[in-house]
Amino acid sequence: MKAGRNTPGGVPAARQQQAREVAAARSELGVLLFTLDPALPQAELAQQLAEQFAELQLPSRVATAGPQRVAAVMDGSFTGIDVLVVLGDAGADTEDRLMELVEWLLANGRGALAENLIFAQLGQPPKHRPVPAFARVVLERNFAAEARKSGLRFPWAASSHSSWELAGAVLDYATGLGAE
Repeated sequence: MKAGRNTPGGVPAARQQQAREVAAARSELGVLLFTLDPALPQAELAQQLAEQFAELQLPSRVATAGPQRVAAVMDGSFTGIDVLVVLGDAGADTEDRLMELVEWLLANGRGALAENLIFAQLGQPPKHRPVPAFARVVLERNFAAEARKSGLRFPWAASSHSSWELAGAVLDYATGLGAE
C-alpha cells in the first residue's frame, strides 16, 4: 500500500506508521493546544486531535491552555508536553502574539516547546504576508460551525487530507521529521 493511501477505516497509512513509531519511542504523546484567543474553537480542535490519535491507537494526552501563559504554567499545562500547537486566526496581530509567546517560552526555559511548535491558523492568511518561520497548518475558518450545522462531529470525511493535516504535523514533529 502506498504511503499516501488510506486504510479501509479512513486513516492515512503513513500516519499509522508514524503513530507506531511514536508509540515505540514514548509511553504517551503529550500535546498542548494553546490558543492565542479564547474565542477560537480550541475545545473542538483538541477533541478532534484526541479522537484521531485514538483512531491511530496512539496513547496520547491532548491538553488545552491559553491565552494566559502564566495561568497555564501555574496549572502545569506546559509540563510533559512533546508538541505545542498554537491556535490563532488570520488577524493582523496574531503573528505578533505568536512571537511574544515564543519569546516568553525561550525566556522561561521552555526552548524545546518553542522548537516543537506548530501554528494552527484558522482561515487563510492575507496575501503578501511573510510566512511564519514555524510549521503552519491552515484550517478552515468555519470548521466548528460546519460541524454543528451538519450534525456530524467533524464534517470532513475521515479520509480527507485536510482532516488529518494537523494530526500529521504533530506526528511529524513527534517522530523528528518536523524539527530541524
